[in-house]
Amino acid sequence: MASQLTLEVATPTGLALRTEADSVQAPSVQGEFGVLPDHLPLLAALRTGILTYRASGKTHVAAIGPGFVEAEPDKVLLLTDLFALPADVDVDAVRGELAEAKQALAGFGERHEGQAYEELQRNVDWAQARLDAVAEADRVS
Repeated sequence: MASQLTLEVATPTGLALRTEADSVQAPSVQGEFGVLPDHLPLLAALRTGILTYRASGKTHVAAIGPGFVEAEPDKVLLLTDLFALPADVDVDAVRGELAEAKQALAGFGERHEGQAYEELQRNVDWAQARLDAVAEADRVS
């Protein structure tokens, strides 16, 4: 019976995070989900949002991009292209990115399709996730 989870976040550039956690919460395409030690095996698609994990009685957050998660009774592995800790986020720069991407999206009018639109929406989602992670980190600390 596992008492903790090993949490790993892997990106194309390597392992972005490895820690022991009491619990893990992440955003999937089907909604938010949580994992505790001894969880049944789970495989899910991730959406851009906030990863929350509890370790040593403290809540930690990070922004993650789309990808996949595999949970086992004693381990949670997230595979994603995008990962940012709140301390690494330049809030003013990200606000600028968000405004620019939203302005470009507005140029599509009613036509919400195509690769260019999807890329801009991904940029909006990623910028918003980083800002949300900073706000959540301030709230829980």
